[in-house]
Amino acid sequence: MEPTISKRIQGYVLPALLMLASLAYFVQTAITAPYLLLTDFKTYRDRAFAKLWLAIGPAFAKEMPAPFDANALLASSRGVVLDVGPGAGHQLFRFSHPENITMIYGAEPGVSMHAALGESAYKTGLGDKYRILACGAEPESLIPALAREGLLGGEKMLGNGVFDEIVCIRVLCGVPRIEETVEGLYRCLKPGGRFVLCEHVVNAGSEGSSLVGWFLQYLYTALGWSFFLGGCQLRRDTTALLMKAAEADDGWAMVHLEKVDEWSAIPHIVGYCIKKA
Repeated sequence: MEPTISKRIQGYVLPALLMLASLAYFVQTAITAPYLLLTDFKTYRDRAFAKLWLAIGPAFAKEMPAPFDANALLASSRGVVLDVGPGAGHQLFRFSHPENITMIYGAEPGVSMHAALGESAYKTGLGDKYRILACGAEPESLIPALAREGLLGGEKMLGNGVFDEIVCIRVLCGVPRIEETVEGLYRCLKPGGRFVLCEHVVNAGSEGSSLVGWFLQYLYTALGWSFFLGGCQLRRDTTALLMKAAEADDGWAMVHLEKVDEWSAIPHIVGYCIKKA
């Protein structure tokens, strides 16, 4: 189905609007914490981005690509789950059947969002089933955090995996060393486990996409998208990275990924992959 003109405009200009909003929070943070701007620029940038995401996160949580809710991906979550980069927990309401969940571990490096994340967990009925980890998704950060939680056993090894499910919602675009990180997450998944994702990805300019969206990704990147949006990358081929991560096992048992708004500057892939048992 061909998108409407208004939807096309939104898909093309949304990154520009987000960059402008981020700039406003950079200025606000400089005013409220000028010492950080001069003494600890990374913390200053992280704080500005956290303020941005706390402000816009609820709206983005409501406006998810259609297949995400149509397939009730998080409503069917079960067992022990790794929630990668949950931010302030604006997506937690979608874990609507907590009775099927043993425990969710939320790996969130932005400690300034932990209080809001914990509050969201209780409001959505997850309560003590949601454990916040102050770590990122990259192996050198995640693995020690899992060890501290006692999830790796006496030998501190992943073995055959730890989690029944891994959830990544608009987070793989921003993790460092993406290939190594995705491979590490794959190792954390148990055989037969489910890798659920909703990620914006590269517009390749190929059939189904558009040259306008392809060009705008390059333009926004050159104008500082990654700097203003917490290290986010517009042009990551996350699907290819997922396929590569499973090569050692001759691929995934099942791949169910849908491409959404391929024509836009922020196309998405939505769905899940099942690891071979």
